[in-house]
Amino acid sequence: MKKEKFSKQEIQDKIKEIFKNNPSPKEIKKAKRLAMSKNIKLKELRKKFCKKCYSFFNSKNSEIRIKKSLKIIKCKTCGYVSRYTIK
Repeated sequence: MKKEKFSKQEIQDKIKEIFKNNPSPKEIKKAKRLAMSKNIKLKELRKKFCKKCYSFFNSKNSEIRIKKSLKIIKCKTCGYVSRYTIK
């Protein structure tokens, strides 16, 4: 089976398309793998899903706290805690 070759721009468009609607963990994993294949940075998109279980954050499955200069996001699905600095 032959793999299709995509340009960097086509892959960026695919990733944006995946994140437009509420993606499943399987779709998020696919988008991350596509980004890694062409060395594309996800930038702000990487903060929208759990790094451990790949679930897309929304008000039902995440808990957001702000402490000093940190934004703390706790995934209610797996319990993983992400910490990001606020600029």
